[in-house]
Amino acid sequence: MKVKVNWQPQKNLVGTTNSGHRILLRAGKHVDIGGKGLGSIELVLLGIGNSKTVSVIHVLRKSKVDIQECITQVSLIPDESKLSELDSIHLHFDFFGDSLSEPKLNRALALAENECCPISNLLRRSGIAITHTLTIHAPGTTPQSKERDTTSILSTQGLHHVALTSTNFEASRKFYTEVMKMQVEWEPDNDNIYLTNGTDNLAIHRGTQRDSKLDHIGFILESQEQVDEWYSHLTNNKVPIDKEPKTHRDGARSFYVIDPDGVCVQLIYHPPLSNYKSY
Repeated sequence: MKVKVNWQPQKNLVGTTNSGHRILLRAGKHVDIGGKGLGSIELVLLGIGNSKTVSVIHVLRKSKVDIQECITQVSLIPDESKLSELDSIHLHFDFFGDSLSEPKLNRALALAENECCPISNLLRRSGIAITHTLTIHAPGTTPQSKERDTTSILSTQGLHHVALTSTNFEASRKFYTEVMKMQVEWEPDNDNIYLTNGTDNLAIHRGTQRDSKLDHIGFILESQEQVDEWYSHLTNNKVPIDKEPKTHRDGARSFYVIDPDGVCVQLIYHPPLSNYKSY
């Protein structure tokens, strides 16, 4: 098996496999490509997650266990550590299916660990511990549905409206319509505009700087892959990046940019919101 990594000045860093699959890689600060694509640690974690997930599903199917879905979250311990500083890698499995039992799942994980997961075994020989936990879910639910059901009956449908006072109205209008792809819902005059993406509403009012401060506003994305796609789109449009893409311990992935008025805008895949359908 061989893979190829191709770098050219002022162009993307691209990895290609023998099977023809291509992936955008992140070069970091040392060369002139910037922060696009996946980094080395992310690739390692994805490799572990892929290997472990495939291995445990293989074992469960051989055992005739009715498994309908498996979500594997892989995290570093300590969080955000370099590979040279890594103590362990933790995997949390969300299993979905009827009549699942924790003993059967733990047995399958143990068999997958010992027999079918070469990447985990390689890391373990290097002194890196591999740990895991699991949660069982009924089919058709999301990992957060139980917590959502036990919250107060006083609830909202989510943060769907934000109003901004803009000191750079024309630039803000262009940013949110052309770059962030929002549609004009209503523009009553030259000093006010209301935008939508179908589920959310953003109002922009021309004005002067006020004393109140806004930390950030967020756009929910459907997947971790979309986070990286939006990152490439916004960097290509020369939008200032405040924080690079990062996968968090709860499975969320996000990054931050700065709009023309200096407002911090977060692009985030957050499983409780991204996977939740209100209809």
